[in-house]
Amino acid sequence: MFKRFTKIILRKFNNLVLGMSCGTGSIINCTTIKTLAVIIAILLIFGSCDKNQAPLPVGELEHAVFIVNEGNFTAGNASLTYYNQETDELIQQVFYRKNNAPLGDVANSIFIGTGYIFITVNNSHTVFKIDAKTGIYNAKIDQLTSPRNFLKIDEGKALVSDLYENKLTLINIDDMTILSKINIGRTSENLLLKNNEVFITNWSAYNQEAENNMLMVLNIQSMQIVDSVVVGKEPNSMVIDKDDNIWVLCSGGFMNEEKPGLWKIHSSTHKVLKTLEYDDIGTSPTDLAINPAGDSLYFINKDVYSMSVNDNSIPVTPLIVAGENLNFYTLAISNKNQIYVGDANDYNKSGDIFRYSAEGKLITSFKAGIIPGDIAFIE
Repeated sequence: MFKRFTKIILRKFNNLVLGMSCGTGSIINCTTIKTLAVIIAILLIFGSCDKNQAPLPVGELEHAVFIVNEGNFTAGNASLTYYNQETDELIQQVFYRKNNAPLGDVANSIFIGTGYIFITVNNSHTVFKIDAKTGIYNAKIDQLTSPRNFLKIDEGKALVSDLYENKLTLINIDDMTILSKINIGRTSENLLLKNNEVFITNWSAYNQEAENNMLMVLNIQSMQIVDSVVVGKEPNSMVIDKDDNIWVLCSGGFMNEEKPGLWKIHSSTHKVLKTLEYDDIGTSPTDLAINPAGDSLYFINKDVYSMSVNDNSIPVTPLIVAGENLNFYTLAISNKNQIYVGDANDYNKSGDIFRYSAEGKLITSFKAGIIPGDIAFIE
């Protein structure tokens, strides 16, 4: 999550400028210094993409696992990694090498659409529309405030959540234009479509007086909030199970204000069916995922845990142990029922992806970019 990172590069340039004399007797005046600093910053940011890697030919990206690497906040070094589930082929910097352009600053999420993938780049205020087979960038929207997640709601429209704005953005995905802003009164994070309704988590407390502990329900016909459900503080992820129940994972707050919890909610009545509380208030579980059968839940709480949707307590024994040298940061379950876990390392150098069987046995591992985040699969 980009809030963990500091503005290291900008601070270095500020120190450079402030540390030089700008008096009339200086060899280099202030304007020159500032100009040089800007030029160096631009070179560093765009230099974060590996120019030594050759452009990729226009070819199909089959059996794809796409990893969106967040990159460092303000460094502009987000990237896209491609991994072939069948052949183990691995390609780094796919977006840059296919399009000769950087992906941007803090890539947050990826959505698989029909023929296209959509990548949300948070700090660049952008959503890209990319050909799913070739990786070629088709169009983009770049007037968004702080986009987080993308959800297609019909053949021509999608919603985009926002970290700072109390509105959802409704877009036309054919020409990638903004249709309208939908005021929901809170910031938004995860989006899930079921029964012509979009379920929306309110993860961030930014720009709102209310607690960030709400699951909101939006009717896609009226584009109005029709219901809301109070859950735990900082709901960070959600899935839907085989019985069409929605599960919401709540971390308990950035400062561990309350115990984390799992909430099970009926998708039609919006009633809370079950609440499972974690024992330790100091933990911060994230990245709730579900298997293709819809009967097993997975999440990260330093290690990787799994549980049945019928369980009545939070598991205490991990399925996959991270160990001292691993920093598990992201989790996804493939269409082949395999577990992919991203290791963010030290948040500055390239991370790793570990591929496990459903039983938690390591199959293989491979490199990703800086801070591997959202993971998506295409057969």
